[in-house]
Amino acid sequence: MNVVTQSPLNAEPSWEDFREPITPHFFNRNHYEFPLIADELQVCGRVFSLEQLRNLPVLRHEVTLECAGNGRLFMDPLPPGTAWGWRGVSNAAWTGVPLPELLKLAPPPEGTVELVFQGGDVEYARSLPLQDCYDPALLVAYSMNDEPLQVAHGGPLRLIVPRYYAMASVKWLTEIRPTSTPFEGYYQVEDYQFKPVSGPARPVSTMLTRAMIVSPQDEESVSGAVIVRGWAWSGFAPVSSVRVVVDGSEIPVELAEDRGPFAWRGFSARVELAKGEHEAYAISRDARGNEQPMQAEWNSQGYENNSVRRVRFTVS
Repeated sequence: MNVVTQSPLNAEPSWEDFREPITPHFFNRNHYEFPLIADELQVCGRVFSLEQLRNLPVLRHEVTLECAGNGRLFMDPLPPGTAWGWRGVSNAAWTGVPLPELLKLAPPPEGTVELVFQGGDVEYARSLPLQDCYDPALLVAYSMNDEPLQVAHGGPLRLIVPRYYAMASVKWLTEIRPTSTPFEGYYQVEDYQFKPVSGPARPVSTMLTRAMIVSPQDEESVSGAVIVRGWAWSGFAPVSSVRVVVDGSEIPVELAEDRGPFAWRGFSARVELAKGEHEAYAISRDARGNEQPMQAEWNSQGYENNSVRRVRFTVS
């Protein structure tokens, strides 16, 4: 892991970790130190033990989570905030209770407009509109990669919100409470806002489409035929295509198996190159026509940088 900040812990996987579809060392994003953990969850006034949650209907799916500040380090000028490189993203298999199943047992009262998800780490809380909370893809997860969810990644209970940047997937979940007015917590209305140079601010929400080359890497020396490999994802729709460009020429790309609607998708492209220095980049496009830009829009908090990343390597 590449430690970005030690206290609180923020860390990126190594490039080697991205060779597998399930990231061996999931990225860490924290605003505070790890909290004392609780083994129960309060939902609209009703308390569920961890054992009770494990006996409710279960769902397992792979979900790619990306830090909203991924790539901040490469914005110019550099915005304030944690200086994430390109590796603030990971993919894991999450198992837990679909949120709508919990809301059947503990229904929100009449007049509820949002549900607030309270984390155990000091004051971190986020909300979602009530209608969005009935999406069966939303999980209260207690397992990660078929093992009990560890404290380092939000255990014993974590909200998993597919398609959204990871700030919505509240860790160390202790309470789900209804509110009859829009929630105005700090991490809802102050932080995680996209503030452009001109124009109004807007909340950060759905992950933008991105392709990330994981092999070869910058300044790597390779021999023989070069196979460009990577992962592509989008919160808006499944990835429909990836373009790989080497030394200005586009080369044929093969998409790997579809791992599900919320997981990234692998891609690879094989090319014969002469000895010497070369440059490659990849561009993702999703099924709704969203395409990764060469240069993302700068914003004062450094969010949503899905700019194309160029990789320079040598063939020996």
